[in-house]
Amino acid sequence: MAARSGSIKSALWAVRFLQFIFAVILTGIFSWFHNRIYRAGYYPYESTDVPLGFSVAAIFIVGLSIFTHLSLGPDSQIVISLLDTALFIGYIASAIVYRHNFNANCGRNALVRVFRSIGKNNCNTVRLGAALLILQILLFFISMILSHRLADRRHTATTVPGVHEEKGRFGFGRRRQAQPAAAV
Repeated sequence: MAARSGSIKSALWAVRFLQFIFAVILTGIFSWFHNRIYRAGYYPYESTDVPLGFSVAAIFIVGLSIFTHLSLGPDSQIVISLLDTALFIGYIASAIVYRHNFNANCGRNALVRVFRSIGKNNCNTVRLGAALLILQILLFFISMILSHRLADRRHTATTVPGVHEEKGRFGFGRRRQAQPAAAV
C-alpha cells in the first residue's frame, strides 16, 4: 500500500508541475489576447477573461496543493481534491467560452478575425491557447482522480477499524471495541 501511495504521489507531483507550467503560459497568452482585443476596440472579453481567470486561479491552487503535499496532513488532501474538481469544471467552462477558436482553419477562428482587423495574424497563438486549454482539462482530470485516491488512501490509513471513541460527559474520551454484528 505504501508503494502504491508513493507512485500516486510521484505521478501527482509530475502532473502538478505540468499544470503550473501550462497555467503560467496560458496566463500570458490570454492576458496578451485581452490586450489585443482591447486595442482593437472590441468589447466582449469573455472568450479571453474566463480562461485567464481560471489560469490565474490554477497557479495559486497548484502552489497551495504543493504546500499541502509537503507540510499538511491528510485532511487537507480532501480540500485540494475538491479544488481540483472546481478547476476541472472551470477549464471545461473556459473551453466552452473559447469554442469559436478551436477551428484548424484560421479564417474561422473568431479571435484571428479580430486580430486581422488591427493588422496582425496570430493564428498559431490562438491554436496554442486552444491546445493548452485541452491539455489543462486533461491534466486537471488526472490530478482530480489522483488526489481523490490519495485523500481516500490517507483517510483509510489513519482510521483504525473496530475501535471507536465515545465522548464522555465531561469531554473525556473512552475507547471501546466495536461489537460484532448479531447473527440472525
